Amino acid sequence: MPTENKPTEPLKVECSTVTKLVITGAPLLGLITVLLEDFGRRDCPTESNPNYQTAQGKITINCWDKSWNSYWGGMGPRKVAEFVTDFGWDYVLNCLDRGISSTVFSRNALHPLAKKCIVQRRRQQTGRHDWELGELRKGEACELWHDIDVLRSIETPNETWHHDKTLNELFGDEWHYLLSDKANEPNHEFTYLRRVVEAVQQALRQEQQQVVA
Repeated sequence: MPTENKPTEPLKVECSTVTKLVITGAPLLGLITVLLEDFGRRDCPTESNPNYQTAQGKITINCWDKSWNSYWGGMGPRKVAEFVTDFGWDYVLNCLDRGISSTVFSRNALHPLAKKCIVQRRRQQTGRHDWELGELRKGEACELWHDIDVLRSIETPNETWHHDKTLNELFGDEWHYLLSDKANEPNHEFTYLRRVVEAVQQALRQEQQQVVA
């Protein structure tokens, strides 16, 4: 059956204001490019002000082969450059890479932690210790000392569950909480992104000061 050709409705097109920054000279960082996009205001009625509007914008940051971006739909009266500099580096960093942690699991930290646990529990004489479980007898300590060698091969936190028996005997039933707190090392990706964010914020503040001057 022939189909009726319906007229195509015109597309909705909106223009944004884009500012590009090129930042060099930041310590331990290469060239950084920043795109600041301001999309104007959108209706955001509140009980006290049904006509209230808020600014919206997006930032895109590139450094070497890494790229991050974040969109904010409720910046109040500010432009995106002002919004980014009004908050601490930690807030901006989390917006650019949500869920990133300052530390990551490390097998290089896990094995020494297990050795420390055995030694302290073996030497415990007074009942005072930093571990959930109590003193180890000589035979138990020797057996655990042999068993923990396998922990050197663990690559990811999920693999620790394959060694639940050993970790349970070392640290107790709640061993996974202990590992998340102590068996880790600094996350270099987090540290790198922090340096990038702080460099961008510094550059934006410099630009704002020049405008005011």
